[in-house]
Amino acid sequence: MRSIIIASLVALALASSPAFERTFEPKTDYHYKFDGLVLSGLPSASSELSQSRISARARIQAVDDRYIHLQLVNIRMAASHLPESEQMPSLNSMEQRELSEEYKQMLELPLRAQLRNGLISELQFDKEDAEWSKNMKRAVVNMISFNPIAPRNEIEKIESSYDKEEQSEENTSFFTNEKTLEGDCQVAYTVIREQKKTIITKSINFDKCTERSEIAYGLRYSSECPECEKDTELIRPQTVYTYVLENEELKESEVRSLYTVNVNGQEVMKTETRSKLVLEENHSIKSHIKKVNGEKESIIYSSRWEQLVEDFFKNGDKAEFAPFEKFPLDKKMHLIKTITEQIQEVENNMPETSHFLARLVRIFRTTSTSQLKEIHETLYVKADKKIQSLMEHALAIAGTKNTIQHILVHMENEDILPLGQILKTIQETPFPSQSIAEALIKFAESRVAKNNLVVRQAAWLAAGSVVRGIVDYKNIRPLVREDKRELKEKFLRVFMQQYKDAETTYEKILALKTIGNAGLDISVNQLNEIIVDKRQPLPVRKEAIDALRLLKDTMPRKIQKVLLPIYKNRQYEPEIRMLALWRMMHTRPEESLLVQVVSQMEKETNQQVAALTHQMIRHFAMSTNPCYQRVAIVCSKVLSFTRYQPQEQMIASSYAQLPLFLQNSFSGAQFDFAAIFEKNSFLPKDLHASLDAVFGGNWNKYFAQIGFSQQHMDKYVQMALEKLESLEKESTTVVRGRRIQTGIKLLKELAQKMNIRARPATYTEKDAFAMVYLRYKDMDYAFLPIDRQLVENLIEKFTSNGKVQFSEIRRLLNQELEFETHHAAYFYEAIRKFPTTLGLPLTISGKIPTVISAEGQFSLELEGTELRLTVEARPSVAATHVYEMRMFTPLFEQGVKSVQSVRAYTPIKIQAVAGMKRNFEIVYKVVVPENQKSIVSLTTRPVVFLRFPGFSKFEYIEAEERTVVVPQWQQKTQEIEKVFNFLGLEVSTRGNILNQHTLENWLLAEQDFEVSVENKNRPAEFTARLTVGQLEKTELSQIKYNKIFEKEFELEQENTESRREYFNKMVKNIQKEQGYKSVISLKLEAPRDYTMNTELTTVCDKQVRMCQWEVEIRRSPILEETKEWTLRSQLLVVRPEMPSSLRQLRDQPHREVQLSLTSTWGSQKKSEVTVNAQLQQSKEQKKYERNMDRQFNGMPEYELLIKAARLNQINAVAEYKLTRETEQVLARYFDLVKTYNYWTVSSRPENNENDRVVVQLTVEPMSRQYVNITMQSPMERIELKNVQVPRVYLPSIAQRSVKHQLTEASGSVCKVQKNQIRTFDDVLYNTPLTTCYSLIAKDCSEEPTFAVLSKKTEKNSEEMIIKVIRGEQEIVAQLQNEEIRVKVDGKKIQSEDYSAYQIERLGESAIVIELPEGEVRFDGYTIKTQLPSYSRKNQLCGLCGNNDDESTNEFYTSDNTETEDIEEFHRSYLLKNEECEAEEERLSEKKNYRKYERDEEQSDEYSSEETYDYEQENTKKSQKNQRSQKKSDLVEKTQIKEFSHRICFSVEPVAECRRGYEVEQQQQRKIRFTCLQRHNRDASRLLKESRQQPLQLDDYPVSFVESVKVPTACVAY
Repeated sequence: MRSIIIASLVALALASSPAFERTFEPKTDYHYKFDGLVLSGLPSASSELSQSRISARARIQAVDDRYIHLQLVNIRMAASHLPESEQMPSLNSMEQRELSEEYKQMLELPLRAQLRNGLISELQFDKEDAEWSKNMKRAVVNMISFNPIAPRNEIEKIESSYDKEEQSEENTSFFTNEKTLEGDCQVAYTVIREQKKTIITKSINFDKCTERSEIAYGLRYSSECPECEKDTELIRPQTVYTYVLENEELKESEVRSLYTVNVNGQEVMKTETRSKLVLEENHSIKSHIKKVNGEKESIIYSSRWEQLVEDFFKNGDKAEFAPFEKFPLDKKMHLIKTITEQIQEVENNMPETSHFLARLVRIFRTTSTSQLKEIHETLYVKADKKIQSLMEHALAIAGTKNTIQHILVHMENEDILPLGQILKTIQETPFPSQSIAEALIKFAESRVAKNNLVVRQAAWLAAGSVVRGIVDYKNIRPLVREDKRELKEKFLRVFMQQYKDAETTYEKILALKTIGNAGLDISVNQLNEIIVDKRQPLPVRKEAIDALRLLKDTMPRKIQKVLLPIYKNRQYEPEIRMLALWRMMHTRPEESLLVQVVSQMEKETNQQVAALTHQMIRHFAMSTNPCYQRVAIVCSKVLSFTRYQPQEQMIASSYAQLPLFLQNSFSGAQFDFAAIFEKNSFLPKDLHASLDAVFGGNWNKYFAQIGFSQQHMDKYVQMALEKLESLEKESTTVVRGRRIQTGIKLLKELAQKMNIRARPATYTEKDAFAMVYLRYKDMDYAFLPIDRQLVENLIEKFTSNGKVQFSEIRRLLNQELEFETHHAAYFYEAIRKFPTTLGLPLTISGKIPTVISAEGQFSLELEGTELRLTVEARPSVAATHVYEMRMFTPLFEQGVKSVQSVRAYTPIKIQAVAGMKRNFEIVYKVVVPENQKSIVSLTTRPVVFLRFPGFSKFEYIEAEERTVVVPQWQQKTQEIEKVFNFLGLEVSTRGNILNQHTLENWLLAEQDFEVSVENKNRPAEFTARLTVGQLEKTELSQIKYNKIFEKEFELEQENTESRREYFNKMVKNIQKEQGYKSVISLKLEAPRDYTMNTELTTVCDKQVRMCQWEVEIRRSPILEETKEWTLRSQLLVVRPEMPSSLRQLRDQPHREVQLSLTSTWGSQKKSEVTVNAQLQQSKEQKKYERNMDRQFNGMPEYELLIKAARLNQINAVAEYKLTRETEQVLARYFDLVKTYNYWTVSSRPENNENDRVVVQLTVEPMSRQYVNITMQSPMERIELKNVQVPRVYLPSIAQRSVKHQLTEASGSVCKVQKNQIRTFDDVLYNTPLTTCYSLIAKDCSEEPTFAVLSKKTEKNSEEMIIKVIRGEQEIVAQLQNEEIRVKVDGKKIQSEDYSAYQIERLGESAIVIELPEGEVRFDGYTIKTQLPSYSRKNQLCGLCGNNDDESTNEFYTSDNTETEDIEEFHRSYLLKNEECEAEEERLSEKKNYRKYERDEEQSDEYSSEETYDYEQENTKKSQKNQRSQKKSDLVEKTQIKEFSHRICFSVEPVAECRRGYEVEQQQQRKIRFTCLQRHNRDASRLLKESRQQPLQLDDYPVSFVESVKVPTACVAY
């Protein structure tokens, strides 16, 4: 049954086809009335639109069953600015427009069309017909092209749905593919039959097209943003056809198309086309339409004209057709002359100037080479400097083959000054072509370019960027198709030949930057070869990685395939690996790849690589960039499973992002920063700062980027300065030189005894290279190389015999010149064209023409010690952003655009004087010229426009413009009209400006706002005078400290008196010493006798224990003030004595920092405030003092002292008398703080003392990331608890100098303790130390500076002797009678003389010996050698390793041979002589040697951050030896018990077996637990902290006690 039904349906469908094809009866003449309407405007029902209407009678003659002829007659046009209506406006309601006879005759030419199944399959036009006319006729026949019969595959669908529902015979709907005027796309048909009438509706799915006549220019600078595309489609076309048939005859056809521009989901512009055919009559043919026999063409819109124009733009006069030859030269020259005259009429740049620039660009794009030559000789040569400069830049912006060739030829002939800026404009040409690239390459090899390195660099970079435009896939369906593969190979050969011919690092980098700008996918293999070739200079290999950046969207997997092995291979240099990761992350990798990256990070031996990897993945995980949504999710996922914890380093490679995005609008910006460091350099190897921009989903990756890269340049500059210094000090070098040679001799003799082979430097002077580069729109824009030759030239120029030649510097500085500069540019230009259903092309474009001018005088002179700079300038800038939808045809031009203009003119004179006489003084003066006005104006407006005719070869037709005012958007603006006098300057603000700032509001609202500043009197001078006085001696007795303590400061009542007495005695002793005073003053002067004087006086003692700062500010009254405004403030700070031991800290009554601030300010009414503050320890911090019950010595004592002396709490008491206004302002700020921390704030009313506030701020001392704040005001008590903040630095009253703190934080440390060594690169191993000296660390360069050796005092002892050879000195130290004894060159040194030998006491039983770079700490048991992180990479040797930031190559023997045998390694650094016994038995015992893996816990060593258990350092040796092996298998952790509503923590840490071990012996212990509610913030915080380190919870209440089995011994399994 089913097969019979299906066969019937097929037969019915086939039978209906012939009937449908006879819609037009043969030998019949049909007369249709054709009406077309174009509307352009804003998407608002109440706004005016520019409307153009065309009306004609369309004669359609059906010659036979297959062919029809069409002719348009009675053609009329009208156009006006009218509000939108649903009905098509009548011609009489609009302004009539005359059509020229030429255009009318063109439109009346007939066409011949072939019909197949109701669809137009072929078209033939008259040979004289123009492309624009053909396309308009296509629009008419397109309206009669339809086939409402479902194709055969649709019939199969009917079968599948037959059982589901009955099919209606009247109504059908289906999809099919069909050629229409707008392309070959999927269409949807709906057929509705109503008695005798059939209504057919057809719509187009533009997402499913196989062919469209759409083109785009200038889009190659954007990156792919897959996450944004669906929601941020910029252009959305919609087309719907409606056909009405009666008795199978077409009575009416209507087409409506809507094209909108969308920004952030909001429609901001629209163009609508409406076409309608209505049958008026039909009869037999009386007069035949002329038959045409032109070439057969498709119904799809013909882009032949656009193709000819593009071909002309790209290939110039060599194009097959000159599309603009009808535009005569004399007319072009007249227009150019008119434009230049109008520019000259305006003294400064106005918004119109940028419009004139855009018109110049349009004209130049239509010119031939001969026309440009005539324009040059007739207009350019005779023009002034400004016009010449604008014409040069306009030619470059035009970017056609003819204009570029014209510029390059005249640059070669030096008729136009070769400017790199013009070449940089050329590289942004929207019409890149092979001929343009070849012309740039030829120019780059010319004599002019070779003589000017800046021009040569710009030419090569521009050539690469143009090649990128040729091969870039973002040029949507380019009409002039070129063989991309051959072109890629050709240009790659050229660029690679440039690389091979390069002799210097700079030349090679220039070649690679050219390849990088070109973005050639076939260059990946060649670039990979350069990256892995270690014979190439490192900067070159790094640049090869950077050259892959443009391929991240086209071939991300290939880039990942190249860069991932480089990142994971530890044999490559760290900066190469980090750059590979940087580039790989921007390919938006998948999870499978990121898992490998995280895995590598976890086992990474190089701390810099690991740190950068962690930071990069972490910041990508937090990114709010809409284009990184998927990557952010994946990064968060892989990061949540890693155990890696970055080490805290002051100088570490880092990566950071600052995303600023509006998620709903897919717009915003992102700032990226990356710094790559390495141990062999104190300067960063690479620095990157970049700006990414996303506007409405359009992603501009690296919109702007600035970077710095260097290799060995810091060492070379340091070496050059040392050479310079040595030349300058020739007189003192002879004696000192002998001593240095003696010291070097000692070190070389040591090296000879131990068979140490010198480690030569891994770099030479010629390797030194650095560069600063700038990228714009992901293109290398310019870069400045800095190499050895440049530095030497500078030194040679400004020095002679080691002395600075001030005459040369004066000659360089003493200059006076006048300048005049003009610059023009398009900051961007993007163009998209596609057809409409009226046969007219719609162009959507955006550009920002900008003109910048500056003229004035500049002078710089040096007289004695005074340097004077004077700049008098008159800068002006005008920029206009034009975003438009334009429909162009020779008949007319119409559209809608949004125009935003900015103009600024600010004449100014600046004088700066810096000099050193008695005091150092800087005077900075800004002068506003007399009778001149500074103006900054902003104008935005949406505009609809009409131009009839659209093109005239005889005259320039001005467009009829109408500003569109939409009340909906005008309500978002506010009117401002204000004029006031400020310091003698009349300032006026006038106009209206937006108060709701969004991108769509800026496009749709009308604004006209201006700020002007006018000086009508004599020149107005604004002067700032900064004076820094010399340091003077003064008496400290003048410092008063009457009321500095408050009752809230009393910590322990019983010690109050002793603490006060101790403090007073300390202050009096300080006041007896000599004080020092410095004065810094700043004086501001302005017109109308306005002055403001600021003076800062500082008085301190020599050791900065007590300081007083006094600030006094006076200024003239302003606004409603009648008296001088003053501020007098005094701050007194007294810090306690610095304890040198735990015992001294414990016995010290006063250990707090006292602060006292008094301030009075105001004019008629004064506000007063007195604040006393005390920086102290909280109760939680004081628990560390419990460890003082045991005796500590040496470095453990010092490190515990630093932490025990930390201050983590501030108590402050403020008494105030404020004016009402000041009190209200402070109250508002305080309410804002409370609101911001709403969930952590609690308050309760209290009745406290009036005009008095007490504040306590406590930092949690363990994590230092949580803050508690308590405040008592007169009326309430407020508490903020557990406010999370960035990690806080806590000061310690026992801290050493800032210099030593920096060394500790940023340096590399090697620690030797008993038989265990932790190297500079964090490798932990055991090796037996003996009574013979072992070399701990030594400078093994060819000119050594130090060596550190150590030995045991006797067998089976843990006490050690240290020997430091430092230059010409030999220092020996050991512990005797619990005191360090020091000998220098065999002579005993008393502790009070240490400073003379650069030795310092550390606590009571440790010393610090300074090295030429770094220091050595020694306490008799432990040696810590601290060196700067950049010190002597690969030139250190000894048991501490080589300090190269790699943990896999630590064991290099004395003869520089790598080994895995720790015994062999140790023996090579053992100094055997008659003074010692080698202890062969210990040295040969293999169990004495062990290397610990990274994830193993350290054995028998203390951690300076996590634990303060140093008991093992001071117990008997036998106890230590017995416990050390057991303890190495145990680790202490806080035990946690979790319940449904609470979490319980052990009060004290509990021993567990470390990972890799199991319990061998155990015992029962009673453990105290404290419990917290699960929702408590402290509970979650402690839970996190317990995973990192054991907790000390003695201050928490005990909830229960439980018996727990605790291991006492563990065994490895």
